[in-house]
Amino acid sequence: MQLIPKDMQHQGKEGLKGWLRTTWFPYTNRIPQELRETFLDTVVDRYIQRYPIDSQGLTHVKMVRLEVEAYAIER
Repeated sequence: MQLIPKDMQHQGKEGLKGWLRTTWFPYTNRIPQELRETFLDTVVDRYIQRYPIDSQGLTHVKMVRLEVEAYAIER
């Protein structure tokens, strides 16, 4: 078992927003529907202010993936 650093890359502002829309659904689902897009726009704008889009038009989010190897034990 190990933690593996990963650079999540998304195509610009809309790519990042789409990713957040799907991965943050358990959280954004609690926000009234008519406010969700405004919320996501605000989060993405603030993120991009702190971590600007690169010269290739990509956003980057540092992530960590848990990788586990399992083996079957024969009896």
